[in-house]
Amino acid sequence: MQFYDGQQCTSKNAPPRDYSLETSHLSRLFSAFTSISIIAAIFGNGILPEIQATLAPPATGKMLKGLMLCYSVILVTFYSASVSGYWVFGNKSNSNILKSLMPDEGPSLAPTWVLGLAIVFILLQLFAIGLVYSQVAYEIMEKNSADANKAVFSLRNLIPRIILRTLYMTLCGFFAAMLPFFGDINGVVGAVGFIPLDFILPMLLYNITFKPKKSSITFWVNTSIMVIFSCAGLLGSFSSIRKLVLDANKFKLFSSDVVD
Repeated sequence: MQFYDGQQCTSKNAPPRDYSLETSHLSRLFSAFTSISIIAAIFGNGILPEIQATLAPPATGKMLKGLMLCYSVILVTFYSASVSGYWVFGNKSNSNILKSLMPDEGPSLAPTWVLGLAIVFILLQLFAIGLVYSQVAYEIMEKNSADANKAVFSLRNLIPRIILRTLYMTLCGFFAAMLPFFGDINGVVGAVGFIPLDFILPMLLYNITFKPKKSSITFWVNTSIMVIFSCAGLLGSFSSIRKLVLDANKFKLFSSDVVD
């Protein structure tokens, strides 16, 4: 419970909820495939700990443990926030939960400690993203800048590493602030990157590596998955890029309003 200018902030201060869908059937179809692409991008995060777990044997057990841990965290965090957010705010729910909880007009819809905790967790997530997702870029930069004959934490290697990583993260932050297309970009990344990586490539590599008989159930299950998700990826790419184009008229450089 919170007070704002002497006004008690309870659920009665929340905006009216509207769960209605788009009137056009075609728009609903495009939105559905955009949503599938965004979900693929969220669950696709598991591919990174899965790959990293294979760096040291035994790979199978650790890969499964890393994947299950990642999916469990996603279900508890992402899904609880998305389901409760849609239940509270309806179709006006913002992709940035803080924008929904702190409307431009009226009192905040959550206690100050909840908002502060949310900001702390956002920062922790960004730190994790910077460490995990950027490892490939770090490896490329440090391969060309480091001296293999020196120790890892020697000044010769440490100073260039700090400078290059700082410049890289600053550049990433600059473009993230300049292009506030959070939901749209997630959809494009999910359709173009994670759907092929998670649902098409593994089945293809399995068929190539183990060569199951074309009359076997395994072969046709894998082939069916590849065909279905190839279509989903193509439609998801089209719908995500379409939404990106439609939202272009709302776009402003370095705007504090994230385009959903």
